[in-house]
Amino acid sequence: MTKIYHSDSSKLNNIDIHLAAELLAYSVDIALIIDKAGVIEKVIDGAKPISSNTASLTKKKWLDTVAIDSQPKINALLKTNEDRDEQKWRQVNQEIDGSNSIPIQYSTIFFPKETKLVAIGKDLSSISTLQQKLVESQQEIERDYANLHAIQNRYLQLFNSIDQAYLIVDSQTLKIIEVNKSAGFLVGDLKKIQGKLFVNLFPTKDHEAIQNYLLESKSGILQSSIQTTLENLKENVEISSALLREGNQNICLVSIKPKSQAAHLGTVNEQATLLAQAMEDFQDGFIVCSTNGVVLTTNNTFVSMSQSTQKESILGKSLEIWLGRASIDLKIILGTVREYGSIKDYASTITADDGSSPLDVRISAVGFNSGKLSLVAIGIHQVSKASNQPTDKPENLGKNAKELTQLVGKVPLKQIVTETTDIIEKLCILAALDLTMTNRASAAELLGLSRQGLYIKMRRFGIVDSNANDDADA
Repeated sequence: MTKIYHSDSSKLNNIDIHLAAELLAYSVDIALIIDKAGVIEKVIDGAKPISSNTASLTKKKWLDTVAIDSQPKINALLKTNEDRDEQKWRQVNQEIDGSNSIPIQYSTIFFPKETKLVAIGKDLSSISTLQQKLVESQQEIERDYANLHAIQNRYLQLFNSIDQAYLIVDSQTLKIIEVNKSAGFLVGDLKKIQGKLFVNLFPTKDHEAIQNYLLESKSGILQSSIQTTLENLKENVEISSALLREGNQNICLVSIKPKSQAAHLGTVNEQATLLAQAMEDFQDGFIVCSTNGVVLTTNNTFVSMSQSTQKESILGKSLEIWLGRASIDLKIILGTVREYGSIKDYASTITADDGSSPLDVRISAVGFNSGKLSLVAIGIHQVSKASNQPTDKPENLGKNAKELTQLVGKVPLKQIVTETTDIIEKLCILAALDLTMTNRASAAELLGLSRQGLYIKMRRFGIVDSNANDDADA
């Protein structure tokens, strides 16, 4: 920082402070005469006034006319009489009535005879404006760079997500500049082919035809694709090219399409039609319903399971109509899907419309979203009676009928009946918990008990810890 070195104080005693301030004002933009109390006695404008209202500073304390962050600098400038050897320039934000805060670089000179200061200031507004423009330009460059980086990322994601194989080729040298991921399946290692001649991907006999095709494309001549063979795969492909301009450079966007792919994959609409037909003829029942269980679509297999006359008689109705335990089954299925996203192999039955015996089924379901629409897809697999029978008896099921009859005459009948009832109750509770995937609220509903009643019986039979919270479901 530039410093002002003061002359011998005895010499300053011979100079009139007002005359000195007038002379100094010619070399700066503003001069202030300040008394020992820090009050501005007089304001002298330079050749180019910093404001039309500088006179409003008179009779005010200098400290009160600056921004709060500049007050420590003013205090330092007012102490010039204590440091007579030198004084630094300090940048201050000067506040003048009717004007915005003005950046001014001040220094002070002490006049011992009058015990006053002359503060001289240089207006830094033009420099501050340039600095502000520089900052704004830097911010604009950073924003443009961020936008350019985002556009580049979007381009790369789009370029690499396209199923079609694309290569960017220099129209002058016919060298490969860039390759998308789909082209890797056709031309091998992407890193190895970048910078190589495009025509080298194909048999020598086709080089001239491909060169002519790309030259005509470079000239802007619209033309149909050409047929050739990939050298490494020995597969027939179709090549098409479009001209792109990048500043002064022209490049070719070349697509490679295997003829086998065109023959076998079909269009998106054809694939969707085949998928719909496959679901329609699938051997398991398939339903798409709303999150509250209203059937939106179904396949022929479920129509057969329900023995309905036609598909239209099922659509728009709740799935609980055909479930063995009606609202309990539907509540468990939809609740589990809502909480965990899916449910697998839930045992239930499908009740037919014609009153025939219910079908034992295993139900799997998954939730999915499409925009704001949430739906549930349900698969229903019919199981045979043989596979549905338990293969092993559970352990500790209690005494069998023979053992119970042996107790006759040894213990009262009432005790035998009570023990048998306890065994049956325990087995029924375990079966209900298994069917509802340990959801106690649903198990209580399935058994026709209150929640509190179920909890009491579970503690009694040792199914749950006696300290378990009655209000919390498993």
